[in-house]
Parts: sequence; C-alpha cells; structure tokens
Amino acid sequence: MTDKVTIQPKSKPEKTTISISGETSERLEIYCRANGILRKEFVSLALEYFERTGFDLKSNALDYSPLEKIIGELNEVKATMQTSNEGTEAIRQLLQAVREQTAKQLPAPELIAKAAEEKVRAEMKSEEQAKELQVLQKENDRLRNEIKVLQEYKEKAHRELCRVRDEQKTIGKIKVNTEL
Repeated sequence: MTDKVTIQPKSKPEKTTISISGETSERLEIYCRANGILRKEFVSLALEYFERTGFDLKSNALDYSPLEKIIGELNEVKATMQTSNEGTEAIRQLLQAVREQTAKQLPAPELIAKAAEEKVRAEMKSEEQAKELQVLQKENDRLRNEIKVLQEYKEKAHRELCRVRDEQKTIGKIKVNTEL
C-alpha cells in the first residue's frame, strides 16, 4: 500500500475520459437516473466515499467487515431504540388512559361554554335588577318625602281646624252670653 500523501496527480486537466465497458456504462446510467445524479457526480461521490472511509478496493474488494461493523452498530442502535420505543409506547398508553379518565370526569367543552354563557346572562340580569332596585329606592325615598310633607300639612291643617273650632266655640259662647 502506498502513502496517499506522496501520490500526486501528473497534471490537472479540465476534463478527462474514463473508459468502461458497455455493460458497466448501462448499469451506471440506470443507477444515476434512479438517484438523480450525473455520471461525473457518481465518480466524484464514490471517490470521496473511499477516501473518507479508507476502504481499499484492491486488497478489500470482497471484505465486507467495515460494512458488517456498521451493520452491527446499526443493529445495536435499533435494539436500543426498540427498547426506548417500548417505554415510550407504555407512556403513550398511560397518557391516553389519563386523557380518557379526565374526559370522563370533566364536563364536555360544550357544557363549559353553555355554563359560561349562563353565568354572563345571570350577571347581566343581576346588574339590571340592581339598577332597577336603585331606581325603586329613589322613588321610595321620594314618596316618603312626599308623605312626610303631606303629614306635616295634615298636622298643620288639623291644628288650624282645631284653632278655628275653638274660636267658634269661644265666639258662640260670647254670642250666647250676650243674647242672654
């Protein structure tokens, strides 16, 4: 295996041609169409993959151990996620049971809305009745004042009548005495 740092390209050409068999060209064309990439992008992406993973095609062409290692790690992650999902599923079922129980215990939203409307109506009616009561109290106070004034007038009239009566008695006695 040669050191990658010491290998340098001869020169940097603008474009170059790679020769592949017709069968490989067809397979490459189908693969690129299915994945929405150009042939030149495929070559660049494949090269980046091999450089990044360090996979040596010459000596490890049929060695799937790096993939098997990744598959093993994925299986471990899958098992962990399934265990977590089982706990999550149990919590989800518990939450669903709590929601159902709460729905049974709490009144329906329609009932709450209707009760709120009734409360508003009752408050408005209470305010109207309070206003009417104030009007009635003012009227009551006015009538009491009138009654008081009329009673005072009645008492004055009664006193005046009594005075006039007493005067008439006195005058009547005088007349009677003078006639005699």
